[in-house]
Amino acid sequence: MVYDDLFGPWGRILVVVVAALGIVAILLVIACFLTPGCLGYECVRKRKGEAKSVPLRVKSGKNENVKLNDVSYRSWRLGSLYEDGSNGTINETVPATGGTSWNPNNGQFEGTNTSSTLNLVQKGKQKPEKNRKEFPTELTMSLQYLPPCDDTINGKLVIGIEALSGLPPKQYNCTLEPYVALNVMKQSWSHRKRQKLHSFRTRGVRHTASPIFKETFVVANVKAHEVKEWILDIAAHDHDRYANDTELCTLKVSMKEAKHVLLSPEIHMFNFKMKPSNLEYGSILLGVSYLPTAQRLTINVMRARDVRFTPPVTCLADFNPYVRVLMLNARTGQKMKKKKTKPVGANRQPDFNETLTFDVSYSKLDTVQFLVVLCSKTVTAEAPSRTLDHPSDSEDSVTSVYKSNDVNIGKVALGKGVRGSTERLHWFSVLQNPRKLVTVWHVLK
Repeated sequence: MVYDDLFGPWGRILVVVVAALGIVAILLVIACFLTPGCLGYECVRKRKGEAKSVPLRVKSGKNENVKLNDVSYRSWRLGSLYEDGSNGTINETVPATGGTSWNPNNGQFEGTNTSSTLNLVQKGKQKPEKNRKEFPTELTMSLQYLPPCDDTINGKLVIGIEALSGLPPKQYNCTLEPYVALNVMKQSWSHRKRQKLHSFRTRGVRHTASPIFKETFVVANVKAHEVKEWILDIAAHDHDRYANDTELCTLKVSMKEAKHVLLSPEIHMFNFKMKPSNLEYGSILLGVSYLPTAQRLTINVMRARDVRFTPPVTCLADFNPYVRVLMLNARTGQKMKKKKTKPVGANRQPDFNETLTFDVSYSKLDTVQFLVVLCSKTVTAEAPSRTLDHPSDSEDSVTSVYKSNDVNIGKVALGKGVRGSTERLHWFSVLQNPRKLVTVWHVLK
């Protein structure tokens, strides 16, 4: 045969082997193009992808500008802004879409089961109270003891309030008017049994956070051993013409620690660092909502809890609480409008449940602030100037039979630029959730 003539006796075997190798090579090439991960398969898939990926402007000229309606809302809204879309929690920097309620026990916003509420602040992301900015307030004062010379001249203790520096700012945007109150207490083993011997107060200095007083107070007819048992209780206050005076910082000086003052009649100067005051007068529940179409802001005064009486209110029978809301200009501090609720009966846990509305345009939301003041109306009977057939009960009437003396218990400020973090968060939550009632418990100060 031909195979025997060309290749000899092994010609037939050689032809069979070459044909078998060719068939195996063809099968390997086909398997390479069909097996994922192989070089041939990747080349074929790449060419198919390039053929299918036609630009949008070439495929259709009408869809050159892609609209947000064509994109899945859940894909970018829940995926990028929300940290966890499954449980409905939102980061505090992300706008929310519902009302909220404040839990005073743990200091967190908590959502209810209704669809209009969401959790605005996560527990792990709320800033602790220790990270608040502290203002190092310093008091400069002088002490001088003049010992008795004979039986006619007795000993005197001269206390000088020189200056203050570094006072904390007001709760809302208004200038400070600080003054210093000084109480001379007699030291005892119990704090509650300390006896107040003398009380003094400096004048108020307006428009400054570092006032200079240079006032002296003299306590006469005292002996050295009596002065050693005294404690100087000093407090810096801010006079508020719209609400109660705010206690800014306090200081207690024991005369036992200043024994060298009693040894020489010289004037001794001291610089003390005062502690910030955390005096609270209870809490109040406020619900705030804003209607953009009507340009109306609504403040729902719900209830107050654990109200602490101020010195003018001596007992519960004299406590007739009501709430006064003032709309102020955030730049000048001037009063623009005021409204108040009706007085309720004597109760430490009063329920008001009244709604006060204010006309505020959207452009003025950044330039207005609201001051909510808890007051007590005390009515004292007075002899009428003349007999009237129909006496007026209005407190604004000149011929009223009764005269009303309003006592300010505590206050809270709402708006952009207020000092409290809870108050600012409440205000921003109202703006981010129009037409929704946002309720928050606030601390009265």
